[in-house]
Amino acid sequence: MTENINIVKRDGRVVPFDLARVQMAVFKAAYNGKINGNFISSYHVDPVKANFLANNVAKLVYQDLLKTEKKEVDIEEIQNLVVKHLNVLAKFVGQAYLTYKTQRRIERGLS
Repeated sequence: MTENINIVKRDGRVVPFDLARVQMAVFKAAYNGKINGNFISSYHVDPVKANFLANNVAKLVYQDLLKTEKKEVDIEEIQNLVVKHLNVLAKFVGQAYLTYKTQRRIERGLS
């Protein structure tokens, strides 16, 4: 159960923090992530390993949020925390996560 932390989305909506969304984003980056067109092989061939990483990063992000004692956090701050922890635990996944987020920003016209 997560405490009452709200996330300010890019469109200004405020939604409750959802640990599962962080887990899913990290899992996708680990399992489907590519660097220079190549899968991050150890995670791509082992979804359990990718899921373990995703769960750990999500928990660390949540702990960081609790430490701030903020009730509202911008989505970019969440993503920065994800990258911070991925850079320590799995740098290549962090690079894949950043690549994906950059592509999404461009698709939204926010480059």
